[in-house]
Amino acid sequence: MTSYFYPSHNDISELPVYVCGIGIRQPEEPVKRNDSYAFYQLLHCIKGVGKVVVDNKKYNVSGETIMFIPKNTPHELVPTQDGWQLFTMDLDGKGIGSLLEVLKLNKVRCETLADGDKFTRKFLDILNLCRQEGNVLPWESSALAYDLLMQLHSDINVKGNNSDGQKFNQLAPVIQYMEENYPSDMTLDKLSSMINISPQYLCKLFKECYKMRPFEYLARKRIQQAKLMLIQEGYSINDVSQLVGYNDCSYFCSVFKKHEGISPAEFKAVNCSSEDKLS
Repeated sequence: MTSYFYPSHNDISELPVYVCGIGIRQPEEPVKRNDSYAFYQLLHCIKGVGKVVVDNKKYNVSGETIMFIPKNTPHELVPTQDGWQLFTMDLDGKGIGSLLEVLKLNKVRCETLADGDKFTRKFLDILNLCRQEGNVLPWESSALAYDLLMQLHSDINVKGNNSDGQKFNQLAPVIQYMEENYPSDMTLDKLSSMINISPQYLCKLFKECYKMRPFEYLARKRIQQAKLMLIQEGYSINDVSQLVGYNDCSYFCSVFKKHEGISPAEFKAVNCSSEDKLS
């Protein structure tokens, strides 16, 4: 038995993420799909027990389990208990491929959730929205789907007990130190010694978890803080440079422009004039 809803909206092809179908599937017999199933799928078990077979590997899917299957991936749904219910969502979008790669959801994943009810509620929110009609709804369901993916990334990659979660947890003291002491001088030796690893392995962990090196992360933090200071009265560009950890103002300006596409002076002029117009 299947209760499924396929939203029919125009002008959604340019959205980075959008919902193509959502609902509850209760397969009573095995369901086999070939490589022509052209959507990314999230399967969230809400009742019963079954298996999902991908490349001859069997994944047990029961309560508190969520599974991600990339598009065009042959797979089979095999119920092993009466009443197996799957809350499923089909996703696509112009930017979904690169997003899922960043979120480490670009391959088959089957994970146990700490709070399955939270994801059931998120699925229901999207389902209820997709059942309605209106031009703005695709954008709203797109936003909710994006939020669900980000929450999933946080729960299974950052907070989870799998290898990815362990890497994020291992880096946590270093991240906290950088967040709290970003204006200070830092070296790879100092940062790596905080968690008893080599500088080379620290760089490797950052690349795997954040897709950047440690000092790239630090630069982003400094520029983020600089932007907040630049729109405040009383701070010159040279002041901001010093306060966020750059002794050379010219170097600060070059780093800022590399990240933001404009100079600190241009950023300050644009944003301060906007504030003046609002006041």
